[in-house]
Amino acid sequence: MRIVFTIGTSTGGVGTHVHALARDLAAAGHEIGVIGPAATDEHFGFSLLPGVRFGVLELGTGIGASDAALVRRQRTLLRSFSPQIVHAHGFRAGLITLLTLRTLKTRPKFVLSLHNQASGQGLRGRVETRVETMLARGADLVLGASTDLVDRARELGAQTARFLPAAAPEVTPVSAEAAATTRSSLAEEFDFAPGALIVLAVGRVAKQKNYPMLVRALARLGEENHQGEIVALIAGAADEEVLADVRAQYDDAAAASAIPALHFLGPRDDIAELAAAADIYALTSVWEARALVLQEALMTGKAIVATATGGSAELVGDAGILIDHDDDAAFAAAVAELAIDPARRAELGARARARGAELPDEREVAEELAGLYTELVPAQVG
Repeated sequence: MRIVFTIGTSTGGVGTHVHALARDLAAAGHEIGVIGPAATDEHFGFSLLPGVRFGVLELGTGIGASDAALVRRQRTLLRSFSPQIVHAHGFRAGLITLLTLRTLKTRPKFVLSLHNQASGQGLRGRVETRVETMLARGADLVLGASTDLVDRARELGAQTARFLPAAAPEVTPVSAEAAATTRSSLAEEFDFAPGALIVLAVGRVAKQKNYPMLVRALARLGEENHQGEIVALIAGAADEEVLADVRAQYDDAAAASAIPALHFLGPRDDIAELAAAADIYALTSVWEARALVLQEALMTGKAIVATATGGSAELVGDAGILIDHDDDAAFAAAVAELAIDPARRAELGARARARGAELPDEREVAEELAGLYTELVPAQVG
């Protein structure tokens, strides 16, 4: 098959997912094109993949007059690729792709993957709902990275909507010695005791991740002060405005009373080592479809405390402690329980590892997607 993926600006899970699909489908003999911003290609290296062609389309984040030029540019790119399937990832890429396909005399099949929920309020929310509806009804197949996204697409009138997970990359095993070395280095760098309980969160410092809830939970732990030393680490790039707000909130809490230390590590290339060194993996997000970092925590065998939002509850199941959205009291209680009960941490870690072993890998997801494509264009396959 000739398949083109369209993707917007990405530095995280969506780009990782599309990169794996392009790589594995090209390796399976399909002709693959990827259309998206130059910065996305620079970050993920689509154009370096064997058998993959990349076309630059500078998709911005807002709807405006420049969309007409984007449609013209994408139309030219699609004519050069001559795809049987065009698969857009996300609302922005989906909108431009749908508008482009409407200008073509011979239209390829249109597949839309949803990785996030619309979250606008007021006028913006109404506009987003109209776009969601247009996309759901205009796609030949809508794929949701979590079942709530599939349900939403069906409610809005999708012809066919299916669940397709975004699989995490394979986790490189980290030896006990390497984990101990990382833990020792962190303790020295941030001046905490080697035996302190490390709570690790991995993800961009952005509103969706809801790190203010983590700060409130740390303040509660400081007030109780029965668990020994606790240190929280956040690894990931940052929206500078959000980072400044979270830092200010933490400083205010620290000025009022004792509070466990919180350190922002910034972008890291040693996430596997950090996860191996940590005692608890924390996910405080307002919403996640199927967080790659949560899958990695499962495969690593970490004791997990996560908000039960989006697809996180179905992903984790009983292999972690799930709490309600924005419930800092429940989060603090879960960490406090695990801080004084290493056997419980070990039990949850074992459950997480077993659950992680059941998750589909990137190649299996690509094979499942190829089967869905075949259902759309059976007469053109082979």
